[in-house]
Amino acid sequence: VGGDSLRSVADLVADRARLVTTVDPGVVAELGGRAVVRDGSGTVLAEFARLVSDGKLDPHVSDVVPLERAGEALASVETGHARGKIVISVP
Repeated sequence: VGGDSLRSVADLVADRARLVTTVDPGVVAELGGRAVVRDGSGTVLAEFARLVSDGKLDPHVSDVVPLERAGEALASVETGHARGKIVISVP
């Protein structure tokens, strides 16, 4: 998430160069991190996969839920109860 959320957690990151967002490039640059712009072609997803594979990006996944529980997962994110990324598993 961008803006105020990024500012509120920036001090929790030991090395701000590791702060990455796809949401608010201006704020993340101001904080010393970097933005990844979505281009819709899969290029960004491939770049994220490479960064994870290289150990340069470590997204915190708090839960993996089946598609049938997607509504529950969305509610958790919307109410602020999610602490990390929630992955929806599609068969």
